Amino acid sequence: MKLLCIAVDSLRADHVGAYGYDRATTPNIDALIDDGVAFERGYVANSPCMPSRAGFSSGRYGIANGVETHGRQSQTMNRPASRTDWAGSWTENRPDRPWWTLPELFFQNRIRTIGVSSFPRHPAPWFYHVWHEFRQPQEPEEAMTVEWGHVSFQTPRAAAVVDESIDALERTDGDFFLYAQFWDPHAPYNRSEEQIDRFRGECPHPYPTSKQLERHRGWDAVRSASHTGIESREDLAELIATYDAEVRYADRHIGRLLDHLRGAGQYDDTLIVLMGDHGEEFGEHGLYREHWSTHDGTQRVPVVIKPPADTPLDTGLRDHLITNVDLAPTIADYLGVAPPERWQGRSLRPIVESADAEGRDAVVVDHGLYTAQRAVRTDRWKLIHTLHPGMWGGVLPDDQLYDMDADPWEQTDVSDAHPEVVDRLDERATVWADRHRGGGVDTLERVAEHGPSGYRSFADDFEGV
Repeated sequence: MKLLCIAVDSLRADHVGAYGYDRATTPNIDALIDDGVAFERGYVANSPCMPSRAGFSSGRYGIANGVETHGRQSQTMNRPASRTDWAGSWTENRPDRPWWTLPELFFQNRIRTIGVSSFPRHPAPWFYHVWHEFRQPQEPEEAMTVEWGHVSFQTPRAAAVVDESIDALERTDGDFFLYAQFWDPHAPYNRSEEQIDRFRGECPHPYPTSKQLERHRGWDAVRSASHTGIESREDLAELIATYDAEVRYADRHIGRLLDHLRGAGQYDDTLIVLMGDHGEEFGEHGLYREHWSTHDGTQRVPVVIKPPADTPLDTGLRDHLITNVDLAPTIADYLGVAPPERWQGRSLRPIVESADAEGRDAVVVDHGLYTAQRAVRTDRWKLIHTLHPGMWGGVLPDDQLYDMDADPWEQTDVSDAHPEVVDRLDERATVWADRHRGGGVDTLERVAEHGPSGYRSFADDFEGV
């Protein structure tokens, strides 16, 4: 089996052309979608970066794998049955050892595993131990982005990631699993004026309104309008134009990688999975150029599956509710291997093969870096429960309820008008947590008890909202 997984940092679903965006940001991703299936309501089970990647690679929710936030907690996922099993499964390619992550599945099936990561600190040390080859290309300092008064760690860019990926593929015979992780389009943005200019114009987002933006300028918080220098809708339009330019840049190099597969005669035979690890908000809820909550701007991402040509496929968009925890069992399904019982996602292959296939009626997603929030998303409703408000103490209510049909931008909290829906979805979240928690501990509650790590890191830099 040939597998290419493309992980794109901070890529919002609503900035992808095939998802309805009217700017030409993603011609190559759109072409990939033409050959496969794209999920319109795809969510990351946990955000931001490390928790999202842990969910993808482990096939388990953060409440079970232990990675609900960044920092020390993210370095050690909840172990399998014993520490001995855990250690052996990482370090030895032995068939009698239990495997429990997606890269390890391929490793133990003697399929060459290649990881190319754009960010040395992500996903985490535990991620690196099960690869035949793992590359972290580094750019010279003069080529690195300088922001906030120092050389940024947010390199290398997409070009270097694809260069390394192609080099690895050229030296690989037979089957492979290539994981290519892009930092772009995550901030800080680094595109040329010419690249940005093609996306300049009126602000494409209805929110925030000018009135909301004025209120956000009173927030003395990291990534607020005041902190990022956003004074008007025109400034917001410029910010979004720079983001769109970054998306187009990442897309161009993703196209190079796909073209290499085509030129090598491998594209048709390769299972290709493309996903965002989280989104990036642009003031819809007061924060700009960041990912700080369980709102759709952070949690909803593109999820694309292009199966091998010799398997059934019903192309097009899907409105099924899914999370990235579903991707590991999906890939195992195409490999022809039964997933381990500890995996908590479900294979999406039936939905790829038929748009009429049955899906979930709800998904649950967590954020544990800047706030501690858990959200339940059904076909119509979305309930956000805040366990710890982070920087927004006294501003965020315990519960927010949104009618996603009438209010897809999540602007009007209707929890007071529908208390019965709040109670029903809150109970559903409780049942879900009881079913999925690992070791009897709700790790998001533990994050809330100590304070989210991102909140602790920035708490001294603001006076509040």
